[in-house]
This record gives sequence, structure tokens and C-alpha cells, in this order.
Amino acid sequence: MKSLASQIDRELQVGEWKHCVVYERELRRLWPLHEKDREAQITQFAKKYGFRLRFYRKGLCAIFDKWPRPKRRL
Repeated sequence: MKSLASQIDRELQVGEWKHCVVYERELRRLWPLHEKDREAQITQFAKKYGFRLRFYRKGLCAIFDKWPRPKRRL
């Protein structure tokens, strides 16, 4: 899991986009396709490593980004 978290973090820092797509073939390594509560487990992974799960479609991909910073009040 640390390896995937590092990959996501690296992509968010140096990538062209402000999100990182992880496709099903990579997700299956950690969370089997028909595992119970799979989306919840992926969401927990994201929270643990400081990401936000923006989109998930079983059999396709998961999209991660960073939580937005709170707006400062003047």
C-alpha cells in the first residue's frame, strides 16, 4: 500500500493534472474485484495517506486528489 501511496503522491506533485488515476489492474493487486466493502477500503486507504477518493467505478478506476485547503477568512 505504501508503494501505491508513493506513486499517487508523486503523480500529484509532478504530474500535469491535480488528480491521479489508478486503473483496475493496479487496484486488484490490493483489493480483489469482488471483495466486500471494496470502495470503503479504498476510501480508508486514501484517508490514511492524505488523499481523497474523488471517483470510483468498479472494474474501471479510482481517481485520487488532495483535500482542498480551507479558505482563509479575512
